Amino acid sequence: MSVFKQVKTPVIVLSVISPLERYRRKSQPLKSRNAKHNNDVIDNLKVSHVAEAVVDGRFQNYRNVTFKALYLTSVPSGRVVGALACQQDSYLRTLESEVLSCVKRPPPTSQEGGKRKSKAAAESAEAKDVWFIECADSVLFPEGGGQPSDSGTLIPLDDESAEPIPIDFVQRQGLQCIYHSPRPLAPGTRVRQAVDFDRRWDHMQQHTGQHLLSAVMDKCGNLETLGWGMGKQGEANYVDLPRKPSPEEIQAIQDRCNEIIRNSMPITVDVPQNAKDDTLPGDYDKAKGVVRVIHIGDVDSNTCCGTHLAKTSHIALILLHSTQPVHVKHCRLFFTAGDRAIKLAANSIAALTSVGKVLSCGGTPDQVIASTMRLRDVGSELRSKEKRLLSELARFEGERARAAIAAGRDAWVYRTEDGLDYANLIVSEVKDAAIAAGRAVVIATGETKKSGPVVVVGAKEAVDALVPRIKEAVPAVKGGGKGEKWQGKVTEWQKGELERLRLLIEPESSA
Repeated sequence: MSVFKQVKTPVIVLSVISPLERYRRKSQPLKSRNAKHNNDVIDNLKVSHVAEAVVDGRFQNYRNVTFKALYLTSVPSGRVVGALACQQDSYLRTLESEVLSCVKRPPPTSQEGGKRKSKAAAESAEAKDVWFIECADSVLFPEGGGQPSDSGTLIPLDDESAEPIPIDFVQRQGLQCIYHSPRPLAPGTRVRQAVDFDRRWDHMQQHTGQHLLSAVMDKCGNLETLGWGMGKQGEANYVDLPRKPSPEEIQAIQDRCNEIIRNSMPITVDVPQNAKDDTLPGDYDKAKGVVRVIHIGDVDSNTCCGTHLAKTSHIALILLHSTQPVHVKHCRLFFTAGDRAIKLAANSIAALTSVGKVLSCGGTPDQVIASTMRLRDVGSELRSKEKRLLSELARFEGERARAAIAAGRDAWVYRTEDGLDYANLIVSEVKDAAIAAGRAVVIATGETKKSGPVVVVGAKEAVDALVPRIKEAVPAVKGGGKGEKWQGKVTEWQKGELERLRLLIEPESSA
């Protein structure tokens, strides 16, 4: 079924109608099926040169947008991506359509295996049995434009009691919208599609929010958006910028974004004949497809295939977060919008309250920050004291080890904790004396069922003689070295190994 029959003249919608009126009109048949003349009134909507853009007695066109010079050639099957029902009406939740084709997914080729895929696409590829289903139209948006795919369900209309078929990933293949389905459906089957609207709404708030944020940054801060990424639900999104904005710039940008949101500017879609197409994917046929331009009032105009809100007030809120450096000179700014931002703010308040209770202070940001800074200072002071005490202990143990060396024996130094830092302090205390005396010092830390290092330092001949015996006493030790130092690690000390190692170095202490 061809949705548009060789439209050769521009379609110009002369008025924009409300979503409520749009829903009412969709259920009514056309007053005229042959609309080839200027100023014909079709479904109470004044148009010019519609030229056979009629399917099944109903006007098939965008209802919530403004068009300028829309040209479409005939479409071989189904709606093309760019003119899907979900793109014409982002608020549409269900749609009855027909299955045009259903094929089992072929095994991935070696080239496909090497391409980067979204997480959803990768998870779909890992599923054992997946069928590619194309319908005549779609209320589910396919992944694209930086926006993840919708998810939803399919219900065959000939058996509405059947369990809904879950659709977790929708993919654009050229001009086609393809559902990844765990079950096949025969071509010709009538289905009811239903979108997970909570997910859709979140995606629209984040995506439209990004359009607004990028426009404001470009105009107010001369900050071009180099790229962006939408986080998973509950996570932050980001935009990449050519430089790091100052805290004052971030605050001004956030204030301006939320001012535009409060002003409830209209968001409309154009499909102009001369739209820029330099950002189109390489496999998208512009001659047969639709290039959409999203307008946010007089603030922004950008080519985009995604689903968007009808007005800025539906974004609700934009919150700007932290920044981090990327690619040496560039900066990544994190943000959230809409319900996601509100949930983040609520969770942050709850977290501050909990932290405040732990710190025995109030739950306001200033109180928590002040208490945390005090803890940081105390922690810094304690670490300095610990370092001084550890150095003193290392000097004491070093004296004991040097005494053993002076008596013509190898030395053993052990501590249950403090790890490699402590071992290196001992090395600096005993290395010269051990080399001069032709002896070795073995240093170990840790306890049974825990990990720890083993370090051997001293004269090369003494070190080389001890290492094989250490490996025999502690089979799990792994390490290496040459000359005057060998260093190893035991992932998990077994019962008796530390004592066996001590007796290897200090055999006379067993008496």
